[in-house]
Amino acid sequence: MKKILIIKHGALGDVILSMHSIFAIWKHFKGYEISVLTESKYKELFQCLPFIKNIKIDNRPKFYYVLKHIKIFKWFYESDFDWIFDLQTSKRTSLYFLILSIFKDFNWNGIAKNCSHPHLSSNRKKLHTLERQKDQLRAAGISKSFKPDWNYFKSKTSKFSIKKSYAILVPGGSRHRKNKRWDFKNFLEIIKFLEKKNITSVLVGGPDERDIFQNKHKYHSVVNLIGKTNFSDLAYLSSGAKLVLGNDTGPMHLLVACSNDKVAKIVLFGGASDPTLCAPIGKNVIIVKENNIKDIMTEYIKNLINKKKL
Repeated sequence: MKKILIIKHGALGDVILSMHSIFAIWKHFKGYEISVLTESKYKELFQCLPFIKNIKIDNRPKFYYVLKHIKIFKWFYESDFDWIFDLQTSKRTSLYFLILSIFKDFNWNGIAKNCSHPHLSSNRKKLHTLERQKDQLRAAGISKSFKPDWNYFKSKTSKFSIKKSYAILVPGGSRHRKNKRWDFKNFLEIIKFLEKKNITSVLVGGPDERDIFQNKHKYHSVVNLIGKTNFSDLAYLSSGAKLVLGNDTGPMHLLVACSNDKVAKIVLFGGASDPTLCAPIGKNVIIVKENNIKDIMTEYIKNLINKKKL
């Protein structure tokens, strides 16, 4: 059986956007065995896809961890892939190609110098991730695009029972990029606003964001799930939400992708990132951007919510 490797190390938002290309590769190469090279924190996502036969973990090793580098190169060599699709297109993955190409020939689609199917577009850095990867796949003869089936990612049952109408709020984000976080006091104001509409606010985020919502915040209309959900939980919860509102984060990408098309998804951007290059993709997505995320007014967000007649 012929074999394909797809390389996508991260981050979460980029992994979600790459699902469009991953489904396109799967549909184009029917009957091929597909493997994925990724980091351990995204293994759970790829396990949701029945057409992914093997998942190889490749966490970024320190430069001086020579043994780990040798092991990954040995695995590459012995796996004997017919095609390798580099959707990470980093210096690290280009180095993989450089070393492997010394020992064998294979089809490689990416940006590595002298690879067989390079993406040479001069506009590459100006394209949204989704469009950039579509353009990259064309260099490998894949012209059809496919919308991912997001139902694969949703757990069939949930350990969380939320009986009332609810909105999902994503108040966190990278600890190293605080300028991507809308001030939590603004989220508290939105929580009060939604409470008047009899809508429960469900807070989600990673384990390292638990300190965002302290016990001192006494709200009967809040379900605090920060640090308590996995990817499948988020996908499941998105299906029943009346609204999704949050910062430009990986979980927001997943929630936008998996939620109902009719649900309003409001994504908040500051100057730290450009939504024309990396915004979540889906129907009914509203991008709100200010050069300083602190300048996004709660009244403006309330007006957007009112227009959706929740």
